[in-house]
Amino acid sequence: MEYFWKENKRFVLAVGGGLAFLLLYQSLVLGKIRGAAELADRTRRNKKAEIEKKMAQGVPTDETLSAARRDRDNNRKVLAGMAPDTAFTLPERFLKPKRDVKAYYDNLKIELTNQLNEKATAGRVAFPQNLGLPEDVTEENASEMLLRLAVVERLVGLCIDAECEKIESVNALHGADQDERTSKKSKFLTKYSVFVRFHGKAESVFKVIHGAQKKGSYLAVTQFEMSRPDATKDVFEASLGAALLKVDDKGTMDAP
Repeated sequence: MEYFWKENKRFVLAVGGGLAFLLLYQSLVLGKIRGAAELADRTRRNKKAEIEKKMAQGVPTDETLSAARRDRDNNRKVLAGMAPDTAFTLPERFLKPKRDVKAYYDNLKIELTNQLNEKATAGRVAFPQNLGLPEDVTEENASEMLLRLAVVERLVGLCIDAECEKIESVNALHGADQDERTSKKSKFLTKYSVFVRFHGKAESVFKVIHGAQKKGSYLAVTQFEMSRPDATKDVFEASLGAALLKVDDKGTMDAP
């Protein structure tokens, strides 16, 4: 053994030193690397679990928020591009006056009702008792009420021109209680809906539908129902909701 030690001392020491270095390297260097890797893996798993939990609870992530904002910006461009095709050229008499708003509105409402009634009588179209317009306006809602008055004139006029048999009812405030009413905060797209029930032949009904979407005085059809109470007669009952669309390029657009 002593002879073996003398002859192989250097080799044994070299091998032992190498083994010692390897053990130290594994414990100090590789151990730290493995520890860092395990920590990173745990962090990744925790983050993933946290994101999944938030998504399950309906909380948007940064990625979904970014995607939503991109969609919003794209929709803004599309809507702005459509504005010329969906424009409603407002006649001057439906613009808000600088003074005496209430008196102006009352006079215009009476004047318009009489004009449409006379036109309906001449065209042998049964006319409703009223046009579903509010009795009073304020400085704050005057612009909106005048816009709705313009939509009423357009829809009722279409029914008369299409030779419908009867205009059963008109609701000029349709949708006003569903966040359509003008707010102080500017919006990118606002709609002002009016609802009308009328009777007529199939040809008359479709003339009203297509006429509402005429370029330059465009109304978006938001609701439509049609039925035929008597199968032996070519008379249909129709319900139509149509909206004037107002685009404000500088207005806000709902987004996260």
